[in-house]
Amino acid sequence: MSRWFKIGLAAAITIPLAILGISSYLAYSMTRVVRVAIDDNPTNQGLNCEDVSFPAAIDGLMIQAWYIMAKDSNRCIIMTHGAEQHRADPHIKMLEIARGLVEHGYSILMLDLRGHGKSEGKTMSGGYYERRDIRGAIAYIKGRGILPQHIGALGFSIGAVASLLAAADDEDLAAVVTDSCCADMKALIENRIAKQNHLPQFIIPITLSIARKAYGIDFNDVRPLSAVHKIAPRPLFFIHGEFDETVPVEHALRLYHSSNNPNNRLWIVPEAGHVGSYEAQPEEYITKVANFFDEALK
Repeated sequence: MSRWFKIGLAAAITIPLAILGISSYLAYSMTRVVRVAIDDNPTNQGLNCEDVSFPAAIDGLMIQAWYIMAKDSNRCIIMTHGAEQHRADPHIKMLEIARGLVEHGYSILMLDLRGHGKSEGKTMSGGYYERRDIRGAIAYIKGRGILPQHIGALGFSIGAVASLLAAADDEDLAAVVTDSCCADMKALIENRIAKQNHLPQFIIPITLSIARKAYGIDFNDVRPLSAVHKIAPRPLFFIHGEFDETVPVEHALRLYHSSNNPNNRLWIVPEAGHVGSYEAQPEEYITKVANFFDEALK
């Protein structure tokens, strides 16, 4: 064989293997979870809470949570964190937000999404399976005697995606507040792969196919933009930081304008980054969220 033939043959073998290897790593990195230990709890905010657990819908993974009961309250909000964090995420200041909502008369269920904190599970799916955790939380709250029309959700990042997808599947979730929610997971992945990792576009469908076949996760189906119209007339409140570099603010604008519900609200928080709106404007954040739920869950 000639030298150039050998080089061509080697390239024909190694290049596809390299593409497969890169795609496999990307699929793995999108689904892996590095658990972060929970080093805080509601008692540090002066809140009384119960350690509770319940099965996720459909697959029955056990989800761990705190149930914080407000005095004489018949309304409850499900709070969910973002990727590779937990129910007490200090970056979002979730416990401070929970305290503010409890002071407005809301009981709170703060859960660890699957694969995070102390909940079962080994992977994350950008909301694809996490929606089941939200639906399990809804069933748990109903089991405590709270009526569906008094159950809301406040989700951050992936928790926001999961909350919207769960609301589209389950009419017993009466209202949702999203903070830093993406409109289309595939589009977000394309942006990261193409721009941040400087990889060619043809890597994307290979990566998504591997994620679907190896992990059972179809990121093409993680598309809140296609879910919001199914939630109407139940109201939605989209909160997003103006300077979010993880999920650009255009995602919130697309969700709001596609939701087809005059009762929906949108708040773009000046100078705030990803899940940083509460820290940027804490008092206004609690006031706006509480007022929204006051109207939606009455």
